[in-house]
Amino acid sequence: MGYTAAELKEKITLGRDSIFRVAPLAAGGAMPAAAAYKELCLASEVTVGFENKTISFQNFCTGGDEIEIPVGSTGSVDLSEMQWIEDDEALLIMETAARDLTAIAYEYLPAGAGAGKPVYRGVMDVNSWKLKSASDGTVTVENPTLSSAGKPEKGTLT
Repeated sequence: MGYTAAELKEKITLGRDSIFRVAPLAAGGAMPAAAAYKELCLASEVTVGFENKTISFQNFCTGGDEIEIPVGSTGSVDLSEMQWIEDDEALLIMETAARDLTAIAYEYLPAGAGAGKPVYRGVMDVNSWKLKSASDGTVTVENPTLSSAGKPEKGTLT
């Protein structure tokens, strides 16, 4: 089914409306309250998703054919670089998580904030934290290396 130009204008979500925010996990590793999340000001892009994992084997019973068995999912979170601001709350959450080797919660809002809009939630580890200074530019946080277990939860904002 195709769309008319008018239908596309109504259906397309612009990336500039997207929001990515982070928060420390609550006591006992529970997901934090909405007010705990702080928005990251990313320079260019964010990717949130997952990849299904499988193991494969072959044996005489299958006639040598390979069989794939699903064994779970690996989450994927990739962030662009960010301008470093010394007292930015979201950056402090990320840096603290990297220093303390603790997981943090994230929310990705591809259509922006608002009741009924989609949200993807998960937990991630910040495995690298690097600041970069350019003589003719701003101080930035390089793309941090992140890892996330399982699929992000998909829901809607209330």
